[in-house]
Amino acid sequence: MGKILNGYILPHPPIIVPGIGRGREREANATIAAVKKAASEIGKDKPSTIILSTPHAPCFRDYVYIYDTEVLAGDFAAFGSPDIKFEFKNNMTLFSSITEKAKLAGIDAGGVSERQKTGYGISGKLDHGALVPLCFAAKELEEFSLVCISTPFLPFQELCRFGQCIREAVEESGENAVYIASGDLSHRLTPDASAGYSPKGREYDEFLVEKVRKGDVEGLLGIEESFLEKAGECGTRSIVMMFGALRNRKFDPEVYSYEGPFGVGY
Repeated sequence: MGKILNGYILPHPPIIVPGIGRGREREANATIAAVKKAASEIGKDKPSTIILSTPHAPCFRDYVYIYDTEVLAGDFAAFGSPDIKFEFKNNMTLFSSITEKAKLAGIDAGGVSERQKTGYGISGKLDHGALVPLCFAAKELEEFSLVCISTPFLPFQELCRFGQCIREAVEESGENAVYIASGDLSHRLTPDASAGYSPKGREYDEFLVEKVRKGDVEGLLGIEESFLEKAGECGTRSIVMMFGALRNRKFDPEVYSYEGPFGVGY
């Protein structure tokens, strides 16, 4: 019987990846230390599979896209570092099981055809939302397979239920898994933030961190879409999905760090 051993919420700013920040990563030292701590713990857990949800994967309104090729690869060419690249084996058995569980729960999920990929402009390459956390985890864990999932614009209750489908699929497998919810918080913390400033940004970040600290799943499910839009966040759906996978089991949340360099909450 399989099990989700642990879950981590990790940010995905490429600037913290060695070789990309070129010194500016020092402005996010607390974040880097926390991500390294999480990666070290993942290494000690020795999961056979990492399940990762990312808001920068190809996203649909009512369909949970799961990367469906046998090899999952990507690089940081878009950030000036094409030589920093990664390749992972897709856990196709777990992919199929999650897809089936979701469909039984009334949630459309799975891969897309080559024709659809061409039509939607889907390259199949892993996005930076996946690659940033994985580049730290891969330094601590030599061998693992991956399941990489997008975060669609489904109602939060359905995202939570999809997370439960992930847990059921893992439990029926022989896999020991770790869940990584990739996501940044508000992109509107300061006047010079890339998405512009909003006082809702700080309000959202404080709200989100407190809900995570308490493991308050119900509180997260009650967030209003208008609040998220004003805050300019990208990680809530990923986090809700992970908490769905951990729901109905005892867990003790801990916030390793929070900071807002570059006008973005990590």
